[in-house]
Amino acid sequence: MRWDDVNARARGLATHLLSRNALAALAAASDWPAFLGRVSLLDYPLDSGAGAFVDPTAFDRAVTLVAANRFNLLGRWLADRRAVLAVVMEDEERRTLRTLLRGVAQGASPGTRLRAVMPTPALPHRVLDRLARTTTVADLARELVRCGHPAGRVLEQLAARSPPPSLRDFDWALARLFSERAVRAARAGGSVVRRFAAELVDQENLWTLLLAAPPTAGETMEHEYLPGGVVLTRDAFTRLRAERDAERLTAELRRHFAGTAIGAALTQEPVEWPSLEARIAAARVVWLRGLARPDPLGPAVVLAVLERIRAEARALRAIAWGIALGAPTPTLASVMPEAT
Repeated sequence: MRWDDVNARARGLATHLLSRNALAALAAASDWPAFLGRVSLLDYPLDSGAGAFVDPTAFDRAVTLVAANRFNLLGRWLADRRAVLAVVMEDEERRTLRTLLRGVAQGASPGTRLRAVMPTPALPHRVLDRLARTTTVADLARELVRCGHPAGRVLEQLAARSPPPSLRDFDWALARLFSERAVRAARAGGSVVRRFAAELVDQENLWTLLLAAPPTAGETMEHEYLPGGVVLTRDAFTRLRAERDAERLTAELRRHFAGTAIGAALTQEPVEWPSLEARIAAARVVWLRGLARPDPLGPAVVLAVLERIRAEARALRAIAWGIALGAPTPTLASVMPEAT
């Protein structure tokens, strides 16, 4: 499978992505008007619609549209090599559905639920708008079934159980669906794409170990493990899940992930989300660039650009909301990608 044509186009697209210095300048803006003024000076293709961005909600949505348009452009260039994009889209849809699920549970407004949500071919804007207006998980599941998304049946079957499942149960169901579909989609893309998908699964298992509540006495956590990664076995995951000392857990995770993009991110402090997520994304770009050097005609080039597009969108949204809410500049710097 040849990648030289799409790699050349992806490299061209990457020249329009914002550098870390440009993002740092945005993060140093004193207030919302100053932030928008600095954005207007950059070569960033925002569509303001009928007028200026009066609040971060509108800006958030515009940034998401920029990233989605870039993904769509890459999708057209990829043609029959779309396995690369399919893996990334599975990850984005998992994030989207998790956000919508939490919005239902919290009774959040439709606008809040759509914050940082990326439209995809399977979940376009018109579908996301309908999903964001559902009032129960059962309603959300029905809308997903209606639009033909596989998560609909998964959530529908789980919602029908008695006693009612917890939000955490729905989370695991979405994560399992993501891991199965991402690994399956990666099979058509070759070894680099398969390894990329496996690392995304490893990252999901990492978040469970770092963020999930400690298990109670006698509670088994084996069902939380997602197969498909390459670093953590089921036995290792189960053992680490039972570790209650945060320092020991971090040390063990650093040992297990040594030599990987996740491992490189874990060597720095703090080991907490979202700064860790930004470091993992940056380390993954470095890893993909390393793969691309000996094989410049392989898929690593496109994957690196896809990851940079996602990292840029996450950073811009985080900076915008941080400035609007008065977050200090060092806090904003922690969520910016460290490699561009």
